[in-house]
Amino acid sequence: MKNSGKSAMTKLLSIVLLLFILVAVIASAQTEKFPPQEKINVFCVVSENIESAFKDAAKALQQEEGLESFPMMGYQIHCTLYMTQYPLGMQNEVLAKIEELASNTREFAINSTGLEITSGDWYFMNLERNRNLQTLSDSLVELLAPLRAKSDFVPEWAKAFPSKLEYIAKYGSPNVYSEFNPHLTFLAKSDAEKLQRFTGKHADSDFAKIIAGQVVAIGAGIADRDGQIKEPWKIFPLKKAE
Repeated sequence: MKNSGKSAMTKLLSIVLLLFILVAVIASAQTEKFPPQEKINVFCVVSENIESAFKDAAKALQQEEGLESFPMMGYQIHCTLYMTQYPLGMQNEVLAKIEELASNTREFAINSTGLEITSGDWYFMNLERNRNLQTLSDSLVELLAPLRAKSDFVPEWAKAFPSKLEYIAKYGSPNVYSEFNPHLTFLAKSDAEKLQRFTGKHADSDFAKIIAGQVVAIGAGIADRDGQIKEPWKIFPLKKAE
């Protein structure tokens, strides 16, 4: 009986060991398939008058609805131009391409176009998708997409949108080319009722109206899960408009 018990215990330990080895092999294979990555947000900076209006709205949002938005938490105010995953250690290469593009790009006009609550209850100050801004985003995709990390990950929400699926497969982002949607972000998924009340109350406020400004710089930094940047690596000013 004792030998039988020892045999069963030995078999159990062998099974546990095999399972441990199997898990280690799978983890190793996944690491080799997708080496360590980081999400880099390449963005543009808008002129001070639009930023000021954005901050005014953020302050009102906190005072009236108790919602602390990204600008109030000290995050970089930005309009994402191209955000995707890169292998670790690509900072210098990414910044070099951004710097070259910025040195050959002049400041250009842009308008804010009002506040928006998205279907997922994110809160935006939208920006006009004019020809110059679209071209800037497209140029960055062309320059940086060859450097990105390859991945087969597809968010569930994107599976219902064929064009977004195509862009994810080709460029690692659902929000490029025809799907580019320029904006400044106040909040990620938030309180729909509070956002609707605030938006309705401020339909005629200055920060909800069209504001004429400019795109003045391009920057980059590591993005968190909401696409926000706490400390940009660097921001490159565009050439002054003549």
